[in-house]
Amino acid sequence: MNHVKRISFSFLAALTGAFLCLQQCAFASDAFFTTQEIQAQILRAIEDSAESIDVAAPEITSKEILQSLAKARQRGVHVRLVLGTDRPLLKGPLAGLSKREGFESKVLPRKELSHSNFAIFDCKMMVAGSYRWNKAPCKATRDYALFITDTRVLVKHQREFDALFHGGEVRAIPEGSVTAEPKPEMPAYTPPAVSPTIVAPGQKVLTSNFGVVITEGNDGYIPMSFEEFNKIFGVASELSDDQKESLWNSCVGKRVKWNGTVSYIGWTLLNSWMMSVTHGDTGVEVRLNSANKPHFSAVKYGNTVTYTGKLDARVTRVFPYKLEDGDVHDVKNTLPTPLTKEEISQNPDVVPVSQGPKRILLVESFEDIDKIFGDKSTLTDAQKDEAWEKYKGKYVNWTGQIADKNINVAVGLRIGITNKERGDVELIAVASKKAYFSKFEEGETVQYSGRLLTRHKDDSPYVLDDGDITTLK
Repeated sequence: MNHVKRISFSFLAALTGAFLCLQQCAFASDAFFTTQEIQAQILRAIEDSAESIDVAAPEITSKEILQSLAKARQRGVHVRLVLGTDRPLLKGPLAGLSKREGFESKVLPRKELSHSNFAIFDCKMMVAGSYRWNKAPCKATRDYALFITDTRVLVKHQREFDALFHGGEVRAIPEGSVTAEPKPEMPAYTPPAVSPTIVAPGQKVLTSNFGVVITEGNDGYIPMSFEEFNKIFGVASELSDDQKESLWNSCVGKRVKWNGTVSYIGWTLLNSWMMSVTHGDTGVEVRLNSANKPHFSAVKYGNTVTYTGKLDARVTRVFPYKLEDGDVHDVKNTLPTPLTKEEISQNPDVVPVSQGPKRILLVESFEDIDKIFGDKSTLTDAQKDEAWEKYKGKYVNWTGQIADKNINVAVGLRIGITNKERGDVELIAVASKKAYFSKFEEGETVQYSGRLLTRHKDDSPYVLDDGDITTLK
């Protein structure tokens, strides 16, 4: 009889686990099908944005959305738009707001046809679908929109938006339009302060334009240091985005050999072996070739390395340079000096897949973190405390069940969440989210995010502040 009970219990546990897994997948995203619902969710996403909003759409004529974008811009949010036509910039509500509120607006070249229709909020959430951002959508038409928080999908769309934005054109507002202003005279182009490149015998010229010459040497590498390369493509470059993109297209897939300081090296489920290298205020993310593991197995945080790789993506406001097929050729400072708390905070041991301004999102799941700090961990308490300093202050995006709610305290909202055991995570949120949190019931499975504050101990849960429930409802 006891044997039967044990089998029944195991079956129920497995069934419950499968159900929770399905719940996690189901609640990772949400979909809406009426114009009113979609617009309400977009307005909420704009209002919750604190750092950046990127929108790619054929046109935007909804006054409610444009007014909300204007308010976001006034509170310091960086707003960028990519439009399929310049018509909204010539006439209509966007024509005045774009100039007055400082929106960065680009129009796709006339030869290109794009059906892109998505927006990204704070690099944390995005919306995509058939919703057309119109002021008066047809009542007979049913739209749909997907609201997504999956990091991999966000990264792909952020790269696509950056490509559209860099390839877009700034259209001048002609005289006589709704917001006509004197057309400023374009200053004469001054080539950037890049040292002239002397093409040695046998070298191949990859591109030569805008006062810049980039070559490929006999050894298959672009003969430029990182500093020389960054003067051309970096954020502080004097070249325009269009000029950078024109030059960059000739460099993609070409090899470079640079020297820098390692800020992270490790293996991730999504990206295999990754290494992050800092060059002053700029970073390079290197996807290492696993076949070269004997070359980089001894590399540690803080080492100075000579590394190589194929150029894959250039630096933007959000993303660092990215290299593929990476390798390490030389390692110095094998025994780095002990790290200060400030250095650990600035250079976490976990590489972010997606990093928005002022926040770092960890790819680790709850299970990954709990293997280090949970009851089953083999680390001592002192080792856990030391390791926690490398995770504390970083953001996570997890899924769990609401165990209890306390939404009437002056210090903020507190939600107990069950991931493995009842109430093993406490989510702290600002009081202004009370109305939204009240929509969720105990026992409901949600996706939530927050900043790691304190770790799990014998009588206390993991505590996350700056919390939010990212499941839409």
